[in-house]
Amino acid sequence: MYPYIFSIDIPWFNITFEPRFYGLFYAISLLIGTRIVLSEIARRRINLGEDEAMNMTMLLFLAGLIGGRTYEVIFEWSNYYGFQPFWKVFAVWEGGLAIHGAILGGIIAFPIYCRVKKLSLPAMFDISAMCMVLGQAIGRWGNFTNGETAGPVTDFWTGIVFPSGTAVDRYAHGAPVHPTMIYESLGNFLIFILLWKLRLRNFRPGMIGAIYLVTYSVLRSFLTPLRMDNQSFVIVDTKILAAYAISLLLVGASLFWIFKQKLWLPDEVLNEKIAVKSAKGFKGAKNKKA
Repeated sequence: MYPYIFSIDIPWFNITFEPRFYGLFYAISLLIGTRIVLSEIARRRINLGEDEAMNMTMLLFLAGLIGGRTYEVIFEWSNYYGFQPFWKVFAVWEGGLAIHGAILGGIIAFPIYCRVKKLSLPAMFDISAMCMVLGQAIGRWGNFTNGETAGPVTDFWTGIVFPSGTAVDRYAHGAPVHPTMIYESLGNFLIFILLWKLRLRNFRPGMIGAIYLVTYSVLRSFLTPLRMDNQSFVIVDTKILAAYAISLLLVGASLFWIFKQKLWLPDEVLNEKIAVKSAKGFKGAKNKKA
């Protein structure tokens, strides 16, 4: 297992050309995500051209990339990046993209894009959620080939020995460890299948996106004890794992949005209830006046 697909020395320039699996998996995710966006825009009859849809996918991918890298660099500055050449901050091919940072980057960029293009934010959020979780499922295999984001040493049957020189082997020293990135990949695939089936239900726009945030946050919280690279911050001398804090924030915000907007109700049912309530209020006001 190596992080690169192949290696070619170019003697004239004294460099080695090594395309990374990490980049390949992200390219595959982007291509599949683009197809999902195009098919869902057509199915939902959203007024967005094919070229613009592809541009949107690229822009949001870039926003997630910037958010994920920024998050990673901030939390790992004192442990790693502060002691490395500055160009290492941009060396995403070596790994180091935090998914929570990517989610936060998308949450910041997506409303701006939808407002500029006059698109329905909840509907577009539903589409992006499916692309996001599928990209996470595929991208975790990039972590596997890089030999990172694994768990503690174990004698469980799923344990894998990573090669010498990988980040995992620096603490495992040849012992098998939990392949946490594979666990998460399988979990993300299951979430994608769930969302893909639920998209055909008559939920209000935004429900699929909210379910994504809740289900992924639960999955990540369960797997956090099986990761050796968890980031944390300190509040009043209390160390808090960032994964737990952000997952709790995302779950709380999602559930609040679901219940406040009644996203489980189809639009026609909700409109009927509003109409009945309004009619009762009008009738009551009329009788009181009489």
